[in-house]
Amino acid sequence: MKRILFPIIAVLLVMGLVLPGCAGEGGPPEEEGVVYTFEDGEIVIGIAGEVGHATGDMQWAAAQIAAGAINGADGVDIDGTSHTIVLQRIDTKEASDETGEQGTIAMSAAIDDVDFVMGGFRTESTEVYREVAMDAQKLFFNCGAATEALQHSAVTDYDKYKYWFKTTPYNEHFLAQSVLRILDAVAIKLRQELGLAPDAELTAAIISEDLKWASDEQVPEYEAGLPALNIKLLDTYLVDSLAPASTMGALTDIQAKYDPHFIIPVYSGTMGVAYAQGMRAYVPNAMSVGINVYAQLKAPWAADLATAPPGGPACAYQIQLDTWAEGPKQSAMTADFLNAFASVVGEYPLYTAATYDAIFGLKAALEDVGYMEDGVGKAKANDLIQWYEDPANAQPLTSGKKAGTYPQPGTTVDGKPALSEDQVAALYPGTEYNAADWVMPPHPTHDLIYGPEWVTGVGAQWQWDEAAGVWKKVGIWPMEIEGVDLVDQYGDWNFQYPGTKPLVIPQNVIDHFG
Repeated sequence: MKRILFPIIAVLLVMGLVLPGCAGEGGPPEEEGVVYTFEDGEIVIGIAGEVGHATGDMQWAAAQIAAGAINGADGVDIDGTSHTIVLQRIDTKEASDETGEQGTIAMSAAIDDVDFVMGGFRTESTEVYREVAMDAQKLFFNCGAATEALQHSAVTDYDKYKYWFKTTPYNEHFLAQSVLRILDAVAIKLRQELGLAPDAELTAAIISEDLKWASDEQVPEYEAGLPALNIKLLDTYLVDSLAPASTMGALTDIQAKYDPHFIIPVYSGTMGVAYAQGMRAYVPNAMSVGINVYAQLKAPWAADLATAPPGGPACAYQIQLDTWAEGPKQSAMTADFLNAFASVVGEYPLYTAATYDAIFGLKAALEDVGYMEDGVGKAKANDLIQWYEDPANAQPLTSGKKAGTYPQPGTTVDGKPALSEDQVAALYPGTEYNAADWVMPPHPTHDLIYGPEWVTGVGAQWQWDEAAGVWKKVGIWPMEIEGVDLVDQYGDWNFQYPGTKPLVIPQNVIDHFG
């Protein structure tokens, strides 16, 4: 099969739902094992995702942007020899086929023609078709499936799954932690705005789609975590992820029974649009803080983005956990990536667009451990794996200060694998070690390292930009809060990225609860 380098093209979104490193000195490593050979000076990367679905299209678009930038700047330098990145698309059809059967067929057809794989989205499908890459001993960079159990396979069967790494997002335990951190920060600000005591009790309701990642993995963590924030949970609603009437029913019930300060949404699909519309109609004085993937995008709200308040889109002032937003510069790479993505796609990127980071990270790794032999570029799998496992090789990210993955467990706690004191000291300098804090989950081998000096995510809020005359999704968290101690095992969360905007609490909320 001929390998084709695809040009950068605009992606039509179907609403279905690092910086370069320096060349090493080279010389073949001594350790034997699987060797990747880059014939004709081409490094072929398979991008696995559903064609025509927003998550897969954004993976592909971001990969093209990264490959175009690298190839346009002399490619990947392996021992002084330039290599070209070639992309091959693998249509996994996983958004519509959760069995993984279609993904397995597509991956099997492509695996012999690619050196590495990046992608993934739907856990139920990804865990099936990734087996093709694991059997072929090809490094697979997970750029879409959050579930900790997928990464935990590298804990329980390292020899087979050592080729499996996480690029985005951090796992569901950290997703929940971030939502609770955002909610805590917003609650602190709301109490201040209302003139309440710092420990005044506020109230919340949860509305979650009835999918496993949400109802089984997120909701229990919110329910357990709210009391520590002095937020009383009024009710939890599990709604049909495909039925707008179910979401509207939950909102009308909240309207009839409660008057919450917050509603915590847990939506990944199109019902997030119905939720935003229904909340505006039925519970306009509650603040929405949670996960709503469709509130990360422009497309669902395009018709109203130029309408000034008090009008505007249904997502106005809603706050959601996100990967990027306008304003925050998590690293020196962030602005260039977002500008390039906007010029090509014309949309805010979803988290799966971190294929961009994965490609720049791979470039750095290959330039450090790759070597030339008989005029052909090569890299040993074990050398690449060891490179990625070494925190000293952490690379800047568009979505965080630096990228790294958790190492193999160095100890056990009550029979559970855990990070050792030395491992924690290397990842989180200055943190007081308590072994029980570092069990797996949520810190499994090769999962994305979480924390203020690593990757945090951002809290994004839709705000009106008077000068531009348009609603924009801006970053409001992490935020600095004077006089509040936000230090925990991962570091000090009382900081903000350059370009972060102040939180806006709508006047109707202040008037209603004031």
